[in-house]
Amino acid sequence: MNEQQLKGLAVQAEALYICPKDGDGKRTGPLVVYAGKDTLGKNLVGDIYFNFRRIEENLEVVESFARAIAVKYAETFAIITTICGIPNGGRTLGQELARITKKRFVYPDKKPKPTDPGKKQEYSWDLSQFAFKQGEPLLVMEDVINNLQNTDHTLAEIAKTGAKVMCIGAALNRSPFASTSYTPKDGPYTNKALPILCSIREAFPEYTQDDSEVVEDITANNVEWEVKKNWARLMKIMART
Repeated sequence: MNEQQLKGLAVQAEALYICPKDGDGKRTGPLVVYAGKDTLGKNLVGDIYFNFRRIEENLEVVESFARAIAVKYAETFAIITTICGIPNGGRTLGQELARITKKRFVYPDKKPKPTDPGKKQEYSWDLSQFAFKQGEPLLVMEDVINNLQNTDHTLAEIAKTGAKVMCIGAALNRSPFASTSYTPKDGPYTNKALPILCSIREAFPEYTQDDSEVVEDITANNVEWEVKKNWARLMKIMART
């Protein structure tokens, strides 16, 4: 299944929000907030959101996304023995991918970190429930690759187990800068290019809250700050166009 067909499945599953605009390009729906932050610690915003939670509701669709990765990167799976699924969506996708490729599957427990009021909740990962061989070649699987701001921390946590991360993957790679690989700037994989495996590669524009592209909407509070919680509302707004 090609990327366009997978995007079609995402639309059918109501997993894709695209902010509607009028003929003059003015937004008639809200911006959405992303997990990534600017240098001031404010969340980035954009017009498009891929909600893998809606994909997870249909395991046949999950299988389609996983199989696309297995087929596209078949040679890579010859050197991978283990897939680590990052909760929540990466765990669902990674488990299905492990089934298809006949690999070992592991996942960390998701533990909330102290977070200031009004900021998006962040988490740490605990892999202590699994045993790893030294140098065990591993694929880290997420649902969406965004701006990779938390990836170095995830890689560092996995490195503590003794496993060796060979590549990272996701259903969607929407990163504005990492197309086929990611090179960490810190931690045990500093300056090592890690290949990115994905079902769909499409960069989504993202903006700081004071960017001229979005400042009018920010001022008017035309932003959905709790995207997944209010997903049904966003789908209704899209349906009106």
